[in-house]
Amino acid sequence: MPDLPVMLRISGRRCVVIGGGRVARRRAAALLDAGGDVTVIAPTIDPDLVSLKVKLEQRPYRNGDLAGAVLVVVATDDPAVNRLAADEARRVGVLVNRADDPESGDISIPAHAHHGPITLAVHTSGGSATASALIRRQMSDALDPDWPRLIELVSPYRSKVQAGFKDTAQRTARLARLADADALAVLKRDGTQALLARCEDLLKSPISQNLDDPA
Repeated sequence: MPDLPVMLRISGRRCVVIGGGRVARRRAAALLDAGGDVTVIAPTIDPDLVSLKVKLEQRPYRNGDLAGAVLVVVATDDPAVNRLAADEARRVGVLVNRADDPESGDISIPAHAHHGPITLAVHTSGGSATASALIRRQMSDALDPDWPRLIELVSPYRSKVQAGFKDTAQRTARLARLADADALAVLKRDGTQALLARCEDLLKSPISQNLDDPA
């Protein structure tokens, strides 16, 4: 059965990484990129971890370390420690990512890349981390660089449309047109001001195109 893909909002929330090696460093960096308040706990700390803006506690894991956390990454080379940390997480309701045994955790962290407001993620259900990274790179290379710019430009209009149109069909049609293929073509062909003018037109009523065809 496939996992449910989600985007987990951790900005400003406590995240704990148990382990101080290279895997722990990669996980900690990913959590920091998402705005997490990251604490790393391990007896031995990889020197590269010191350069990250995380809270370092150079000591063994102990019960109670997950208090107040929303997520724990378990990434030590000791299966017994990993199991104890995962057990505590489940007792206190903290989501678990286990580097040593992904299937036994609650969440997996896919290979991903951020392009402004766009996040590309690839998960192979544990099949191959190498394949995930290669596919992610292919997706990033293929992404039209104007998509992130388009999303950033039209984002302020989304709330305006949602507030300005109570009719579901009218609202849905306008939201679709804010960032569709036609909007991208306008940005490429005519530039930023033309795109913003198009967005302003979408705030007007009535909409001139067929509501059933948002393309």
